[in-house]
Amino acid sequence: MSKTFRYRLFKVGALPEELRAEIQNDEVLFLEEGIPVTVRRSGTAPGFRGGGIGRFSGAFAVTNQRIVANISKTVVVNAPYDAKDTNRAELSLTEDGLHITIDASIHPRCSGNIQMHFKQDFSKEELARFPHQKIIFQFSVDLIPKMFGIPV
Repeated sequence: MSKTFRYRLFKVGALPEELRAEIQNDEVLFLEEGIPVTVRRSGTAPGFRGGGIGRFSGAFAVTNQRIVANISKTVVVNAPYDAKDTNRAELSLTEDGLHITIDASIHPRCSGNIQMHFKQDFSKEELARFPHQKIIFQFSVDLIPKMFGIPV
């Protein structure tokens, strides 16, 4: 899959250094930067009601310990496989990429849901190499308004 225009020009959608440092001791099974990300949101947040679709540039990596992902420079997933405490967020790796679904009501002033799709083609063999193809993880409550386009 080709890199996004913003990534080719400005490296928007590169894996942030903080995230890269966190996975450096893991065995990296997959890492791709500058991939198209679609964010669909519907619900309510302070100053927002309704739905919308946004297109961004991002990156994600799958290691033997975790899955990490970012949109632009914002880290949206840092999900170790052994996490116990969850915040109603789920991710799955499928043949067309990484899918993330978040229950926006984890934020006390929001409702609805947010769906992210990091577009990447995987074969069945590539998917089979990953330790987990579906996990529930802790999503940062503070990011919910930002996902609705509300400045934080």
